[in-house]
Amino acid sequence: MALLPGTGFLSEFLEDNPDLLYQAMRPRGSRTYADYFRTRQPQVTADYMGSIGRTAMEGQIPTQSYRDYLQNYPWRGEYLGQSPGARGEQPGLYAPRLKWNV
Repeated sequence: MALLPGTGFLSEFLEDNPDLLYQAMRPRGSRTYADYFRTRQPQVTADYMGSIGRTAMEGQIPTQSYRDYLQNYPWRGEYLGQSPGARGEQPGLYAPRLKWNV
């Protein structure tokens, strides 16, 4: 029985526990970066299930594992594509408000 990640029962264990797999593969970073992806788990999982369904509807046998899906997921691109508010950043936290001198 192999004990290396990606092979043997540990790989099966992670595939059988998608919550653990997601938490293990979610990117680390700033607090807002980590919080954003912590809340995105249901949508990322639903996107994976959708890709499996599309593959099956095309008449092919779905072979992509959740682990493979997460390894190829565009984490940074998705995060940067959101507005600061959607990412959980507070406006004005890093930049002062605009002041008018009249």
